[in-house]
Amino acid sequence: MYELVTYIPDRVLPRPGRSRKGQPGSRWPPTRRRVTRVTKSTSTARVRLLSPSTMGRSNRSRVLQLLLQNGPTSRAQLARALGVNRATIATILQPLVDDGSLVEGDAVAASPSGGKPARPLWFNQHGAELGSIRIASTRLMAARLGMDGTIRTSGERVVDPSWPLDRISAVLVELAEECFGGRSLLGIGIAAAGMVDTSTGTILSLHLAPVMNGFRVAELLSSRFATSVTVDHHPRVLALGDKWFGLGRGMDHFASVYTGEALGMGIVHDGEVFRGFKGAGGEYGHIVVDLAGATCLCGRRGCWETVATTGWLRERAREAGLPGAGTTTCAQLAEQAEQGVAGAVELLELYADNLVIGLANNEHMLASSTYIMHGDVVGGGERMRLLLQERLARNAPHRDDPPVVLLDTSDDDTVLLGGGGLVLSSELATAV
Repeated sequence: MYELVTYIPDRVLPRPGRSRKGQPGSRWPPTRRRVTRVTKSTSTARVRLLSPSTMGRSNRSRVLQLLLQNGPTSRAQLARALGVNRATIATILQPLVDDGSLVEGDAVAASPSGGKPARPLWFNQHGAELGSIRIASTRLMAARLGMDGTIRTSGERVVDPSWPLDRISAVLVELAEECFGGRSLLGIGIAAAGMVDTSTGTILSLHLAPVMNGFRVAELLSSRFATSVTVDHHPRVLALGDKWFGLGRGMDHFASVYTGEALGMGIVHDGEVFRGFKGAGGEYGHIVVDLAGATCLCGRRGCWETVATTGWLRERAREAGLPGAGTTTCAQLAEQAEQGVAGAVELLELYADNLVIGLANNEHMLASSTYIMHGDVVGGGERMRLLLQERLARNAPHRDDPPVVLLDTSDDDTVLLGGGGLVLSSELATAV
């Protein structure tokens, strides 16, 4: 559900010890408690009011998401959906109409019974486009998107973690030129594997490709394409893709879970993608699940990634003597289980058990309730989804509504759409 943020000027708050107008004798605070003296340190460290510009950004983001969820919509329809008047909606969206980001469609009847014709608002098909890039240890992907989330062109390149950084950078620029060259971009959003610093647009650490440690990718591409570049952690961008364009539209709480050669989880909590300071946090693959477990690439022992990635899966497939063990995927394993191949059912169930360890831990902490699965496990289809959901329900806190597991079947489209959502969030939603 989308709700707008309301601004309450501080002048309407009653001052301590004064009566409210129209309420003789009432005082604030209402009880005879000791009132803490507000100092600079206490006021700035604990509570901050939202400024009108901050609320404008937040409200603009909410309205844009509602547009994407419902399609072309009139101001009156948006106002009714959000429980505000048309003037409020006009104030929020007029800057986007003025700069050509949104356009008015042909007038349509307001209702079957008549009334003033409404002009639906939608994204300008001929306006600025969005650039999106995914950077992983062995693959680079890019796409140019319309502001409505339509992928207009895309491409990819294979890279080798043993290459020097300047060679990988050259391949990235070549791919970006192929997709973005000569186009007017509102911005470029990048989903980067590994730890990132969102304030500088830098990949800080990528365990599967250490050559990219310290890669200042935003600096490289912003100068090349003369547009803003925003970098974020891959699972969070995945969550943005689900939130703006995918299975998470309209949800205030969910987790987007990437599975495969690594593990990651992007969290949407109270309608917002959760981020730590400068983009820190979100390294769910490195929560420790076994103190005596195997050593992880990060150097610690017993990380979630050591028991629930495709690398672990292939090791176990070799130990079980399964055919094609060196390239085992969840799709292949589920097919072998259906065919009755010895050991396949047991390994598939163990894979689900180990994945649920991380999901259940998050459910105990944040209660995301809905888990949108991406990557390798999607290939396991409904059989794998049910294994995950049943095990998660058993291991999560018992509530009236058990957690739900969904499968995203759009391959890599969601993360590329998330790159577009990153641009929309940082550019359109911040217009004042």
